Amino acid sequence: MHISEEYLKELVLRILKELDGNNRQKIYMICLDSWRGEYEELLKQLRDSKEYYVCTVIPDDWKGTEYERRLSAFGSCCQVIFRSQANPCDLEQSISLFPIISKDILSKTALCISDTYETSWIADCMEAGGRIIFLRSGIPRFSGREKPAYVNRIMSYYRQVLEYGIEICSHEELKSGRMFQNESVCSAPSPQEAPKSRKRIITASNVESLASDGILYVQPDDIVTDLAKDRAKFLNIILK
Repeated sequence: MHISEEYLKELVLRILKELDGNNRQKIYMICLDSWRGEYEELLKQLRDSKEYYVCTVIPDDWKGTEYERRLSAFGSCCQVIFRSQANPCDLEQSISLFPIISKDILSKTALCISDTYETSWIADCMEAGGRIIFLRSGIPRFSGREKPAYVNRIMSYYRQVLEYGIEICSHEELKSGRMFQNESVCSAPSPQEAPKSRKRIITASNVESLASDGILYVQPDDIVTDLAKDRAKFLNIILK
């Protein structure tokens, strides 16, 4: 039976895509004590993601409640974890995502205080060398009535957590997998416009869209999966 080169190419690309689906990166979505609609919104945004799958970390008193059922209903939520369980051992390979960031979490993270569940999780991630992301939409806003000294102190906390390597991105940047940009952080991040992050994860599902004129420029901090390299080679895309 004769198989055309075009059909064979399409078949290989389809297999690579399916294999890459098994290499999606895990996200631990950390929920605070109080329910927020942002948790459902994030799972909705990642419903068709080819980059990630989500393990939702929730308070124990949500077990068996409407909150747990609503989160579990999303296809993007592959697992629900309760706070009483031990922190996972794969924090180094995963993303710890905080859809909501309170000023308490921000300040304690900046000051290396880990006396709450959230800040203890962040400390464990830091020690494991894992990645932490704060969603830009979950950053608290200033009221406009604060004293300048207070605003300056809060801004210094943002600068500090960014120096720790914590990333800040929007829903769109997270969903597209392109929030990791190689650009330096200049001034202090503001709750209205937080700076972008520094790395990209290049997979078989996005290698073609990231390339331009057959060339994909890879920055030193970028992560390129083996399947992305295979697909780039198959498509004659040069990684530079």
